[in-house]
Amino acid sequence: MPKTTVWTVAIAVLLLVLGLGMSGCGPKPPCEGATVTQVQSAQDECAAVTDELDAARDERARLEAEVSAARAEIAELENLPSSLAHRLEELRKGSGR
Repeated sequence: MPKTTVWTVAIAVLLLVLGLGMSGCGPKPPCEGATVTQVQSAQDECAAVTDELDAARDERARLEAEVSAARAEIAELENLPSSLAHRLEELRKGSGR
């Protein structure tokens, strides 16, 4: 009798394990992480903004160079009236007026 009880328990445990193995763990829980599409779109947006920032920096550098060139030209032109007035005086003296 004890031999049949051991076999009965062993078969019951085996059937229980096989039954759990065949039923699985249940349905897969929904993933709460970011999907690949979301991550890719975020990376694309970041790359686009970075490119736009680089373009804006290049444009700013170009405009600053133009401003400094214009300021240098203005400084040259500010000194021009005094030199022209001096030249005019020399021309007047030379013409006998």
